[in-house]
Amino acid sequence: MGWVWVTQTLDLSKQYGGEENIFTLDGAPPPSLLHKRVTLGLVIDDQGHIVTRLIDVNPSNPPVDLTVRVSGSIPTKAKFVGMDTVTGFCVIKAEGVALKQANFDHSTTLPQRLSVRLYGFHPNQLLGTSSRLAMNVETPRPNLFAGEIAKAVSDFRYNASNPIYYLINPQITPAQDGSLILKNGAVFGIAFYDTGSEGRHLVYPVSRVQTIAEYVIKSNQSIAYGWLGATGNNVYAPIQTPLSQRTPVELGVRILAVAPDSPAEKAGVRPQDIVLGINDRRIENREQLNSAIRQIPADSEITLRIKRSNEYKIVKAKLIPAPATDPEQQLFAHVRRLEAMKDELKALPPTDPTRQSLEARVNMMSSFVQILTSPASPEIRLRIFYGFEVETLTGQLMNYFAVTNGLLVSNVVESNKAARAGLQAGDIITKVGEIQIANLPALIKALNEADGEAIEITVSRRREVVKLALLH
Repeated sequence: MGWVWVTQTLDLSKQYGGEENIFTLDGAPPPSLLHKRVTLGLVIDDQGHIVTRLIDVNPSNPPVDLTVRVSGSIPTKAKFVGMDTVTGFCVIKAEGVALKQANFDHSTTLPQRLSVRLYGFHPNQLLGTSSRLAMNVETPRPNLFAGEIAKAVSDFRYNASNPIYYLINPQITPAQDGSLILKNGAVFGIAFYDTGSEGRHLVYPVSRVQTIAEYVIKSNQSIAYGWLGATGNNVYAPIQTPLSQRTPVELGVRILAVAPDSPAEKAGVRPQDIVLGINDRRIENREQLNSAIRQIPADSEITLRIKRSNEYKIVKAKLIPAPATDPEQQLFAHVRRLEAMKDELKALPPTDPTRQSLEARVNMMSSFVQILTSPASPEIRLRIFYGFEVETLTGQLMNYFAVTNGLLVSNVVESNKAARAGLQAGDIITKVGEIQIANLPALIKALNEADGEAIEITVSRRREVVKLALLH
């Protein structure tokens, strides 16, 4: 058979911040917000690995309740192995059931256009939206639909290693996401319901799907999206008066910082360049730039259209995998790299001929990190730059710990600055240098403005005063 039903349990209460935030008019308990979603899963090998499309899943928020079912059998548990963050294809492994690999179509040359059969659920299938359908949604009946696909050569995501197709017909709905595309009875690819393609949904050839699955299975980890290594702000049209004298301004993203040794730097992108497009896609703001990059596989070569002063340029950059799939972990990775570069600079003798070049690169990285982390909340900045978290002290706790001001250290990140300085969970930070600490903004300001290589921090530990040296 080569395919299975994959059932995913969705906790819709997370959209409200938990059940405690859901209220009913009569004070009755809230209705169950656990819903089942069923999709098709493609058996990729004889070891029980399955490729499927799940929703509300990312590497740091994997699905917690998955089951698979083969026709004529009972559901069996499956575990999440990893996913491709670009396509959303998830690799799962069925436990305690023998599965037979699907029959794949491995065309030597992928055709430009192809008549196919789409094997999936009915487009009007309501998955997990009604208790009356509970018996049906466990194993909805797949149907065959005649269809046609064409190579998406005009799509900005298309390249030799990512030969995606447009699904010309039929027009699919979210219920058909993950449907199998059949050619002469063999699996040619998987349909991808793409919310951002203006109704043009995608098909990934099975050769591409297998490449993704093999990497996830072999590495036992998810695949990060591509990374450019440049950050900036939107270009806005200036306000001029009178109205008749206003001139149009090309919208785009003005680059403010470029990470050293990044694809952007190697491509020749500079601060103050304005990115106007990626491949053949117009870029008008930072959100579009970030979204476009995250839809392109790592190791892809992209074409950037930029404006430098009054000159237009086309530059090519080869993306590399992002340092992490989680945004906060990415910030951690960039800060750790900056600290490593600073340590390398400190170790160089003043007369070393490479010192000037390394200083310039440290400044580049420092600027990149500062701009990248500037929108982050104070809590995140404290955790990323200094490696600890704090809580506000109530009056009762101040009396208990015998202090008149301060912040309680609630967590210390292992192998970070704070841990190396000897800071411990349960310490109360009362001073940074000679500055009394009463709240989080005061703590952040004092740490950022401290001079010297080490910052003196005064803490109350078990009602004793302890002074620590936190390296800047």
